Amino acid sequence: MASGYTGKNVVAAVTPQAVSTFMLLTLALIAAVLPWTSLRPQAPAAPAPAALKPFDCTAPEHRQFDFWIGEWDVVPNPATVPPGAPPPVAGQKPASNVIEKAHDGCVLIENWTAPGQTGQSFNLYDRASQRWHQTWVDNGGGRHEYWGELKGGNMVFAGEVPLGPGSRFAGRRTVRLTFFPIGPDTVRQFSEALNMDGTWSVNYDLIYTRRARPK
Repeated sequence: MASGYTGKNVVAAVTPQAVSTFMLLTLALIAAVLPWTSLRPQAPAAPAPAALKPFDCTAPEHRQFDFWIGEWDVVPNPATVPPGAPPPVAGQKPASNVIEKAHDGCVLIENWTAPGQTGQSFNLYDRASQRWHQTWVDNGGGRHEYWGELKGGNMVFAGEVPLGPGSRFAGRRTVRLTFFPIGPDTVRQFSEALNMDGTWSVNYDLIYTRRARPK
């Protein structure tokens, strides 16, 4: 090289004393700045997100059908028995229906027992549709699906049920099902079927009497 210097010569020019002085100045500057940095106001920590409240069935809508809960004896409504209908069989016990809360009070389960027939229904207030829903199943393979709401203090359902065994073809028909709370110990269940001409005919009319609890 024209200057007569090599790379080794340049490195040697930086003495240990110069390096030590530079490091001491750097450390002194950091020590002077750090106290001021710690005195700067710190942004408050973000609050933890609130825990989401789990779904439950404590809203008043879930209690609308509570008048049906209990142990009941069930018979045809004597006020609407058609003329000429056969009288009740002597000594025959009334049908039994037991309705109870389940699943933390979110579901009403019906347990029906009558001569030759057993069945259950599952009833709940659907928060998505804001309506009541009932699914009925029985020992005849029947499945009924209803949607309803409280109207004037009565629980009114509408849905579809299988056609009866005497029907000429398989299918379903539209049924309206109404529960009337007559008193603290009496409920009326009234079922109607939609006819082809748009009129309604009676399927059945039942009276529930709350079973007396043993003393």
